[in-house]
Amino acid sequence: MRHRLPVFLVLAAVLGHLPAHAASSLTPEQQAVHVLNRLAYGPKPGDIERVTQMGVQRYIESQLNPAALAYPAELTERLKGLDTLNSSAGELAGQYSELRKEVKNEDEGAKQRRRAAFAKVTFEAADARVIRAIDSPRQLEEVMVDFWFNHFNVFSGKGVDRALITSYERDAIRPYVLGNFRDMLGATAKHPAMLYYLDNFLSVAPNYQPSGRARLAAMQAPNAPKAKSRGLNENYAREVMELHTLGVDNGYTQRDVTELARMLTGWTYNNRELVARNRTFVFDPARHDRDD
Repeated sequence: MRHRLPVFLVLAAVLGHLPAHAASSLTPEQQAVHVLNRLAYGPKPGDIERVTQMGVQRYIESQLNPAALAYPAELTERLKGLDTLNSSAGELAGQYSELRKEVKNEDEGAKQRRRAAFAKVTFEAADARVIRAIDSPRQLEEVMVDFWFNHFNVFSGKGVDRALITSYERDAIRPYVLGNFRDMLGATAKHPAMLYYLDNFLSVAPNYQPSGRARLAAMQAPNAPKAKSRGLNENYAREVMELHTLGVDNGYTQRDVTELARMLTGWTYNNRELVARNRTFVFDPARHDRDD
């Protein structure tokens, strides 16, 4: 369920940086230009006239309900043509694993196929974002996708994230951009792209000892997160507090970072389960720090 912002709050955000006399003295056309520059990627031909006719408040109301704004047929077809955009995280991770296996043979053709495949994922993710920004009637949604995708950043050049970037945007960012922040924070935290990027998939309790089954699984799936103990990893916990939520100067301590990292031990993913069942998140109680 989405938690919508009241229209008057959005209107205040749009017009609030103007002096009161300036906001009240704008003509309807100027108000339309202003709202299109603030809530959208600027006016396309015909947009100023359309917003002027419908009124700024009604335009904002429509932008806060993007599901009611149908994509143009041409945009829908262009998005359908982007294969990686419509592939699940498991499908993309499976392709990545297969390409990694090929490259082990030191075959130059395999290396070129891998580079081309990863370039395709990156290109199609960027292409989709640009054509939506230009042609989508859901302009506020696109502006917020860009904002939150940068806020909860992952690096598309690191390991399996080369393959997971489109899934990350589609599954962990887009559904939540006009909804509840806590839901988005949880979705990004549990997506394999974030688990891998900031190494939480490796983080285990200090006394963790992998079972024989876990060691065997690691040997059989060399491209998967390794089950062997690597100790506590604080990268994600620090990023959550420093950038995703509180901010660097908002009173948390190094001990808070360590304690949060301990709470998040066992948050991981299993490459076999991801590829076979598109299971993007696993909580492994054996890896979790159960001490106070």
